[in-house]
This record gives sequence, structure tokens and C-alpha cells, in this order.
Amino acid sequence: MNRVFFKGLKGGTGSTSIIANIATLLSQSHHDVLCIDLDSKNELCLHLGHEWQNQSGWTNKIADAESSWADIAFINEDNVKYVPYGSELANSFSYNTLLNQSKRLDIDRNSWLLFDVPSHMSLDDLALDDSDIVINVVTCDPACYSQIKKGSAHNQAYYLINRFNASNPLELDVYQIWRANLKQLAPFFIHFDSAVPEALAAKNVLINTSPLSVVKEDFHALASWLNNKRKSLS
Repeated sequence: MNRVFFKGLKGGTGSTSIIANIATLLSQSHHDVLCIDLDSKNELCLHLGHEWQNQSGWTNKIADAESSWADIAFINEDNVKYVPYGSELANSFSYNTLLNQSKRLDIDRNSWLLFDVPSHMSLDDLALDDSDIVINVVTCDPACYSQIKKGSAHNQAYYLINRFNASNPLELDVYQIWRANLKQLAPFFIHFDSAVPEALAAKNVLINTSPLSVVKEDFHALASWLNNKRKSLS
């Protein structure tokens, strides 16, 4: 299986919307996809059309030895399987219990497991494998620039620029600096598009609501890049 951890370098970078869209794209391309929300905000559910009144998730089930992943996971219209956070509080022990259990799933080796990691969580606290792909989602703003300058990111992580607006001089300056100096920067970015929050308002993803958007091509680039990384790590 291919485990990918998406984490916003700070709050509000849009990592959750990226996970929902790339999961949908991979599923529509006939890949098995399972998304797991590690964030207590449970926002991944909204992108995937989940019923809000259903508050169950892995934090409610992880302590139940008789509970299986089939009991925990939901599936949406795009055949994306997803596991919400739930309504209980988790700690570092339960997070890593979940990660260890994920490695024992009886699924195809080419399946994708996508984890939504909250920005406040340290990746150092997670039991990551060398074969895991870790992506820090950033925006070209002073806050993310400062965080990267401090060297606060995990040494295994790549950087993916989201909501990029090339017409903004400040964003363009930050992007050019990162492109010249940031070795782990992904060779593409996700453009800014107001269709992303519009899709969220419809409890859906841009892949479905705006199929002609340039951002859909960005997600195709991300899917191709992930496939190449998977092959290089296997």
C-alpha cells in the first residue's frame, strides 16, 4: 500500500481540500483509495459529502478490539473510502495504534492511504516508515516563508504550494525564492481558484463540480508525481 501524509505547514493552507480532490481523482482512475482524518475538526467529511449527524470515526472504534476497519470506513458516490476522526479525544498512542493497524489492512499493495494531518501535530510524533510520502502544504505568504526559514518542517517532507496566484507580486517573489533554494519543493503547484470553496459549499470537490478548471490539471500533475514517488520508493 502507498501511505501519503498531507499536513498544512500552518492552519488554512488547504491540505484537506487537496486530499479530498486527489482521492476523488485517484478513485475515478480506478485506484483503491482510503482517506483517514487525523484532525479533530473532522472537516474531510464535508468535502466527501458525509452526513454531519453521524459523528462516528476511528477515535470511537480504535479501543474496540472487535471492531474492524469495515465498521469504521464510509464510502461516497465516487467510491472513495474514508475514515472520519470521530468524536473522542486522541493521543499520540492512539494515533500510532491507528497507523500500525493501517499497515495490516488486507488491501491491494497498489492501494492509496491518504492521511489528513492537522497543522498543530508534529510529524516527529507519528510512527512513519521510510516508504511513506510526507507532504507539507504551503502557501506563498510570509507565515509559511518564516516557518520554512526556521527549519521547522520534518526532514522527510516535500513541500507543495497551494492556492498560488502568479499575479500577486509577493507570492511570485516567495515562489521564486523557494524554487531556487528549496530542494524538496514539488515541481508544480496548485493554482488559486474560487471554485474550490464553491465546491466545498456543495459538500463536494472541484474535480466533480468544475471539471474544466485548470486546477483539475494541477491535481493530475499531483497524481502523476505521487505515482512516480511510489515507484522510486518501492
